[in-house]
Amino acid sequence: MAPARKPRIALVWAQFASYHVDRCEAVARRLAGRAEVLGVEVATTSADYAWAPSGEIAGARKLVLFPGQSFDAVSPWSRYRAMLRAVRGCDMVCIGLGYGDPDAILLSWTLRLIGKRVVVLSESKFDDVARNVWFEALKALLLSCYNAAIVGGARHLAYFRFLGFRRRPVLVGYDGVGTERVRREAGATGPEAAPWAGRPFIFVGRFVEKKNLFALIDGYRAYSAQDSSPRELVLAGSGPLEAALKDHAERSGLAGHVRFTGFLSSAEVSRLMASALALMLVSGEEQWGLVVNEALSLGLPVIVSTAVGARDALVRNLINGFVVEPNSPEGVAAAMAMLASDEGLWSRMSAASRARAPLGDCERLADAVELLFDPANAAAAGARHREFLQDLEPSTR
Repeated sequence: MAPARKPRIALVWAQFASYHVDRCEAVARRLAGRAEVLGVEVATTSADYAWAPSGEIAGARKLVLFPGQSFDAVSPWSRYRAMLRAVRGCDMVCIGLGYGDPDAILLSWTLRLIGKRVVVLSESKFDDVARNVWFEALKALLLSCYNAAIVGGARHLAYFRFLGFRRRPVLVGYDGVGTERVRREAGATGPEAAPWAGRPFIFVGRFVEKKNLFALIDGYRAYSAQDSSPRELVLAGSGPLEAALKDHAERSGLAGHVRFTGFLSSAEVSRLMASALALMLVSGEEQWGLVVNEALSLGLPVIVSTAVGARDALVRNLINGFVVEPNSPEGVAAAMAMLASDEGLWSRMSAASRARAPLGDCERLADAVELLFDPANAAAAGARHREFLQDLEPSTR
């Protein structure tokens, strides 16, 4: 008699970065011997992200549907057909595409109609953009085919409850990175990575409007005006606003103090962050901000805006960083000045960030997937998930 087939779980994203591999590996480790895990990458590149092609997934099978192609260059109909062929043999499919994309809509509804368990992976929250009641009602209808949702944190959970997930499970823990992978890439971390006196402030991300980088430079200018020897501000990344940002820094008299690195690999980012003073992320709109997870992995204090989704779970104001208003250069400057001038404060916040890093690890996604897939054998995952919920920012629960 042939052995019974193990259940199959698929995790689907448009394009893989290192943290997608982290997540697939975490789920594969957790369900080893109980399920087969398939990581589905639709295409190798995209118009939005300049990530290098990702590697293999330890413990899981990886399938690239359109190798060497850009996600945006493949038609939604072709993407839908390829994804359906790839996952129709799976028992549970976790979809991390934009849930409003035509191919994601078709795929989720088709899978539900043929009897599969379909889980939406999302970091959307209500305060990301101005909402229209009729559009939200349509969105709730489109999402009604999903059996469950795995989301980032408190505001994301509340938003999915609003979208009709009242009896269907909504679990937190989606937005994680491989903490140990980030630390391996960085090498030395904490005080060993660089002396406190020479550490710069750092931003990592795309140079796009929602990152609020002009306001960040204005905040840095206000900080520099009150410090006779200001620390450097490093802007690591690339994007359409790069030339305008360089011009803004120069016109602000900061040309010698603001450094642009260009696009960096994951390992280069980890090494740069390990020797920084604090991560800056003062976005006007930010669904999550995975760079915050990476910062905590390396024991880095953070200065984030109220818009950043990661702050609910990962940032405690005045404990491991500062939460500021996105359009307050004075607030940004005050936070920078405190961290730049007080080594004891920095050390305490650094230790607090490292202690909080497990909440941003991809094992939290593995907890959520295990609870949905095998609740009878997920007592430990359930306890960790309850602790995660209890530790979320009380004002946003």
